[in-house]
Amino acid sequence: MEDASRNGLGEPHSLDRHSTDGDGSLFGGIGALCSAAVRLTGADGAAVALLSRSSQARELVYATDATAKHLDELQFVVGEGPCIDAYRSGERQLWADLTTGLATAQWPVFTIEVNSLDVRALFAFPVASGRVTVGVLELYRGTTGHLGTAEEESGLACAAAIGHMISADLDRFAAADGADVALPIEGIDTVAEEFSRAVIFNAAGMVAVQLAVSADEGLARLRAYCYANGRPIGTVAADIVAHRLSLREQRDSSEGHGR
Repeated sequence: MEDASRNGLGEPHSLDRHSTDGDGSLFGGIGALCSAAVRLTGADGAAVALLSRSSQARELVYATDATAKHLDELQFVVGEGPCIDAYRSGERQLWADLTTGLATAQWPVFTIEVNSLDVRALFAFPVASGRVTVGVLELYRGTTGHLGTAEEESGLACAAAIGHMISADLDRFAAADGADVALPIEGIDTVAEEFSRAVIFNAAGMVAVQLAVSADEGLARLRAYCYANGRPIGTVAADIVAHRLSLREQRDSSEGHGR
């Protein structure tokens, strides 16, 4: 995996460097809140991701460092983990020790892979727009240990502030009554280019055509290919979009011929 110096994620963005832009971009503000969450909770890093209930779409909005980015990508690829559960349930997931039997039973693939990142604790706080959960604030530590009462309250406060900050963008997509609706992540302008997974969704669409399957199945097959081959999903997606790689040979005999 890349280190922080190679992917530009070496240090957290601060408020004085990235204030809210005049064009309405909220990237700087979310970065500042992530940095505040790290400081106030004693975490080693943080990330914010937006998700959609109606599909497998997921966008990383911000990450303070390479490990936080990799943690989010790992859960995106394997389809399980505390952050996904926090989003689905709307309840915080506070895991002080990811090596426990309870954690490994709940997320067998995630807990095996997370060991390579030297992450031992993970705390996920739902990010809400009104009464609709639209994303997750993810905090990690390299050592085991529970959040203190004040630290947990700080995590909740930062997640609430992030939800308030992006509500203006999300309100036009999410139903105010909390219905299970699609969140068209690709239309949200809070995602910085360095974190965007647009190329992944483009590649998933190409895989869907190659394998003659649905768009969701195309993304699932792309994720499975990356996990099976131990390759970063962003790298594989870039190769597919650039026509350096095709998954046509992964097509089942019962599937269509694709193109």
